[in-house]
Amino acid sequence: MGLAQLINSLQQIVDNPYVPTGQGLLRHAHWQVRKAFNWFPFEQRLAGSRIVAAHRRCGVSALINSQGLYDYNNMRLLQWLLRNGGTFFDIGANIGSYTLVASEQSTVQVIAFEPHPMTIKLLSENVRLNGRKNVTVCSMALGQRDGIVWLTDDAGSSVNHSVAQHEGRTVEVSCRRVDTFCHERAVTPTYVKLDVEGFEFNVLTGFGFQLRLVEFLLIECNGLSEQRSVGLQAIHELLTENGLCGPYRCLFENKAVLAHAGKSREDTIYLRETVRARLQASGWVVEPLA
Repeated sequence: MGLAQLINSLQQIVDNPYVPTGQGLLRHAHWQVRKAFNWFPFEQRLAGSRIVAAHRRCGVSALINSQGLYDYNNMRLLQWLLRNGGTFFDIGANIGSYTLVASEQSTVQVIAFEPHPMTIKLLSENVRLNGRKNVTVCSMALGQRDGIVWLTDDAGSSVNHSVAQHEGRTVEVSCRRVDTFCHERAVTPTYVKLDVEGFEFNVLTGFGFQLRLVEFLLIECNGLSEQRSVGLQAIHELLTENGLCGPYRCLFENKAVLAHAGKSREDTIYLRETVRARLQASGWVVEPLA
């Protein structure tokens, strides 16, 4: 682990109000010992689920180890919204943290998309470990067009991503538009988590009309989109043109969904007015956007 990555990991633990700092730091130190001696795989707990830390290079497993629900507000809000069922698209599912949290409620239909061949195996194993019959695992990328794409192929990496052409160490994977997939499977993406390492705009354009059916969206907005694809302003315009309101952030314990300001450790929220109304009817404060 480089110094910058170490500092960032420690800062995330310190800044997380839902994890006692001492406990989080101790668990992170234990993770470093495991890495040094390669004590992997081992099983962890995540909400009401079991999830395997398969190897020492998995950043998601490291977050779960130190912080449990590492996106505490968004994960709890998603659970709250799905308590009466729904269809959840986990796009960029990785090893399945959001998939498992969402699928704890048996009335929810979860469709998990993960393109990398090694990661999809770990995701599938975690779904089987928990006996989740309401999860469909799809080994594919999602994007602007049907066909194939190339992904970086760094062993064990949780941040493998699409590249423009076959170059260096890459792997070829199938790619589908969301609207193509929805037509073929007769499903609607009501709730969506989108984290594809900077190619979020590409995936969103592949939704076509289906984007108007999304009620709630969690989307990674960490600056990678400006580097690798299309920036946040274009993403925001596309989402608002299709009737979604945002950007928001959640403070779950305060039952508040607030206008997003500055950097956040959790993904950005966009939602439809119908979801705003549901929240407000249940006593939530949903801040009006400027």
